[in-house]
Amino acid sequence: MPKSMREDLLYYIWRNNKLQNKQLVTTNNEILEIKDLGVLNQFSGPDFFNSKIYIDGQLWAGNVEMHIKSSDWYAHHHETDSNYDNVILHVVWEDDISVLRKDGSKIPTLELKKIVSSELLNRYQSLLDNSKSNFINCENSFLEIDAFLINNWLDRLYFERLEQKSNLINSLLQKTNNDWEGVLFILLMKNFGTKVNGDFFLNKASKLDFSIIRKTSSNPEQLESLLFGHLGLLQDSDIKDIYFFQLKKEYKYLIRKYRLLPATEKPEFFGLRPTNFPTIRLSQLANLYKKEQNLFATVMELNHLQDIYNLFQSATGAYWETHFTF
Repeated sequence: MPKSMREDLLYYIWRNNKLQNKQLVTTNNEILEIKDLGVLNQFSGPDFFNSKIYIDGQLWAGNVEMHIKSSDWYAHHHETDSNYDNVILHVVWEDDISVLRKDGSKIPTLELKKIVSSELLNRYQSLLDNSKSNFINCENSFLEIDAFLINNWLDRLYFERLEQKSNLINSLLQKTNNDWEGVLFILLMKNFGTKVNGDFFLNKASKLDFSIIRKTSSNPEQLESLLFGHLGLLQDSDIKDIYFFQLKKEYKYLIRKYRLLPATEKPEFFGLRPTNFPTIRLSQLANLYKKEQNLFATVMELNHLQDIYNLFQSATGAYWETHFTF
């Protein structure tokens, strides 16, 4: 084992399919075949979501958790966390203990220390050693690259980013029948969601008819209840808070009035500073639309950057001046 073994090595091996073409078996000698590696989870919960794995010919769909040692499962108290109930494979460097589900069945375990090549481990250790002295591992080689290649690469990245942004806008225009106000709202939702919740906010905003935003924007509390409810922040039945109940009551009315589908998911709070919590961001957006309901038209009339900055300055509602969550 490398001197400074970390779980990110296991993530790298799994995510980059470094186990391809190897005969994989669990610690119980069950034959493993990976059909879909799944998606790396950067927040709380199992390490990889939506993996698909054949175990002794039976296809399983679920999550994959990784640890240096099997016993870390209990050290991290996963046995008491319902987020780990759907783990179908435990990938570890060293299997030192059996890990059981709540019903007493053993979670299949793949041990890596006997199948990962020494060459890969040596390169990993070399990177770790270099990182202690270098800010970037390859910084000493950077000057060896021709300046023309670097500038060419940077230009290509610039154009690819513009293409990505314009493609997204074009696809949203098609969905909204060229409603630029609606497209701006969806893109604002994405950016108010920040990097952590941006895609989730974008997806949920795309499924919300902007005409409903228009009708509720004059009342920030009503718009707040719409946004909070649509993004799943009014589902918790354990919260005892007057403002929470007000928003929940209003959202139930909006569900009936506009025939909305109840939310089944909610945004991520883990890894965010309180000022970037979804609650704060959505309240700011609601107040922005209270201040200016025809936002796109107003933006198009502005000629100075500072005016645009001033337009998008938005505070939260009064409740959120003293709260970050309910």
